[in-house]
Amino acid sequence: MAKNKVIKDNSERYLLTYADLMNLLLILFIILFAYSQVDTQKFQQLSQSLGAAFGNGSPPSTIAGGASGNSLINFPATMPSPVIPSTMEDSQYEAAEDAISGIIRTGGMEGDVSVQMTERGIKMSIDATFAFKSGSAELEKEAKEKILAIGKTILSKMPDKHIRIEGHTDDVPISSAKFPSNWELSSSRAINVLKLLVNEVGLKPNLVSPVAYADTMPIAPNDSDANRAKNRRVDIVILRDSFSSGEAGSDANITVNETDK
Repeated sequence: MAKNKVIKDNSERYLLTYADLMNLLLILFIILFAYSQVDTQKFQQLSQSLGAAFGNGSPPSTIAGGASGNSLINFPATMPSPVIPSTMEDSQYEAAEDAISGIIRTGGMEGDVSVQMTERGIKMSIDATFAFKSGSAELEKEAKEKILAIGKTILSKMPDKHIRIEGHTDDVPISSAKFPSNWELSSSRAINVLKLLVNEVGLKPNLVSPVAYADTMPIAPNDSDANRAKNRRVDIVILRDSFSSGEAGSDANITVNETDK
């Protein structure tokens, strides 16, 4: 008796090959998608840093993605300069602040001069009661010596930074032939400190600006003799780059005559 042959149905065998192909295509597209992704935040930071380093030049407007470099992500041709101070600038200012604080401690200036890091930069406040006689803008001899020591540290640590010399008074009015108001008094005190730093220390005159505030920027209420003494001061501020816009520049023609001291 003849054996019956078993006939196999291969009509749907192609489905296995088709399923394998679909899986391989899915894996391929997942890999391509993963390669095409760029960390846009890091690229923005890199572009800003490059723009600042090359004088706000135009960094590359596109970046290639994927192993073959065929995928492009578009970015603006010109990136704005970063407004947050760089780590390098922070380190420079911190080192300068430490050096100035050391000079203040070793020079016995504590109580007469204070230093602090502010948003604008390093601010040194000189007590006007220590630096000047009442109603006068002439620096006392001891104050000159201490300001010179601070100025030399500034010159060695921050020779190319913009510096503001800011004069402040209390709210007690002054009226004399030389100083009709506190505006003239605060201005003269700031200018005399500037002359000392430029003429005898060697700070660049085109990077130093005097400013008079009179009694408009108190740091304490003018309600007692002690508080008024706090408000009488001259501040030396080493400005961060982001706060230097509008200050004296290298193209300014500023001179301070030795005979004007």
